Amino acid sequence: MRFHKGLMLALGMLFALQAAADCPFNIPIKTLAPHTVNGYSWGNVIRPQNDACISHIAVEPTQTTAWYAGGFFGLYMTKTNGLTWTKPLNGNVGALLLVPGDGINPQLVYVGIANRLYLSRDNGTNWTLIRTFSFPVSSLLVSESKLFVGLAWSDHVNPSGVYVSNLGGGGMTFKPFGPTHTGLIVWTLSRDAQNDVLYAGTEIFDHPQPYKPPFFRSPNDGGMWTNVNQFGALPWHVIDSDVRPGDGYVYALTEGLGVYGSPTMGSSWIPPTLSPGLGVTMLMDPQLTTRLYVGRHEFGTLNGGLFLSNDSGATYTVIGLEDVTVAGVALNGAGTRIYAATYGSGIYVANVP
Repeated sequence: MRFHKGLMLALGMLFALQAAADCPFNIPIKTLAPHTVNGYSWGNVIRPQNDACISHIAVEPTQTTAWYAGGFFGLYMTKTNGLTWTKPLNGNVGALLLVPGDGINPQLVYVGIANRLYLSRDNGTNWTLIRTFSFPVSSLLVSESKLFVGLAWSDHVNPSGVYVSNLGGGGMTFKPFGPTHTGLIVWTLSRDAQNDVLYAGTEIFDHPQPYKPPFFRSPNDGGMWTNVNQFGALPWHVIDSDVRPGDGYVYALTEGLGVYGSPTMGSSWIPPTLSPGLGVTMLMDPQLTTRLYVGRHEFGTLNGGLFLSNDSGATYTVIGLEDVTVAGVALNGAGTRIYAATYGSGIYVANVP
């Protein structure tokens, strides 16, 4: 069974009693030795409470010893740079979002566990269940004081769409993609603040043929959606996305086919010059927005690893962690340290050269 960002949520806690020898989906646990590749020196693996099945990572931008890590068995927190951990929430983490505070408003941390959405306003000390949905939570976005939630629909009966609320989950409303759009896993939500455009990347859960998974654009917070991939310019489903500030350039990571770019708000797409089987997760460096970090599967002929692009996703250089699936990536607030969640191994950390 293939693994990609968030796939674990589909089976809930079916494998809760999985033997420690591997992670769910028969992924063997591996330990990488410290190594240096193209200037990135990775240290020893870090496993929250000995859990190697980690797929999400977030780091507080100012208190960089404080991390949040999520995986198949729950959410973990450390305030000690990974030396000690607590586990405030159990269950399969499908989405994790940290929203930094601004001196007036507190930091917010959202976690989707199966079909439940939790929020902490006090750096993880307390967690509030703010919503229970009918399907698992697969993506989260906060923009302009609004919370956007994408789910993993798995039938063609219920309409698919995006939920929108205030930051605490109040006044939550459903914004459907349209009457013909059902069975969509909303893997990613992103926003172009300059042009006030919302994007949603989706996978059709049962892959009907011909397969043209929608990529949506909305000019009004989901009130109206346009499928900009109705003709299949994006050849596969988009599992991660971001928008470059300043010019509205859209990054869309297709599973296994790399990062496509659009200077036209999704109306046309530029394919990567070469994509070495990418990807699973993508992170745009906010300090240098043409720099992307992209994770790869360890599956079949692909040997995993983390890749760096300095040219907006056109070309890539491997920077380490080969032989494991890199499922989540984070940077500290200064962009000088990088954290990788690798499913089936744990967390690795390196300085950014």
